[in-house]
Amino acid sequence: MDRIDRDLATALSHNGRATFQELGALVRLSPNTVADRVRRLQRDGIIAGFTAVIDETKLGKDLGVLSDVKLREGVERVAFAESLTHVPQVIGALRLTGEYDYQLHIVCGDPTEFEGLVDRLKRDYGVASLNSRLILREVPVDKAKLLQAIS
Repeated sequence: MDRIDRDLATALSHNGRATFQELGALVRLSPNTVADRVRRLQRDGIIAGFTAVIDETKLGKDLGVLSDVKLREGVERVAFAESLTHVPQVIGALRLTGEYDYQLHIVCGDPTEFEGLVDRLKRDYGVASLNSRLILREVPVDKAKLLQAIS
């Protein structure tokens, strides 16, 4: 993997719908050459897939929360992580080192929904404690400008 492959991967992480022509202009290669490189990045597993980024606030999920989670003693971490697929309010999870086991990115419609989720996580999912912070707003990072700055 060379600098051009890294630049393509970064650009696609910012805009997965970028055309081969747009990507080619960015890395100064023909669209056909870019297409070949992107297909190779997919085949090699560097690009694992493409996804839509959903604005949860437009779906009525106005309360964003980051929660550090400590599991109860004896709770299997793999089982906990797999069980999160059944919790629609959890839109992201990170396994951590240190005092907490996981950090969850949670979206809820209101504080009452979040309170119910906390109770459910403790009752049904083996969570011992949570340390939660409200997300006031997301600060956008323009990955395309970042890519240009480091190129």
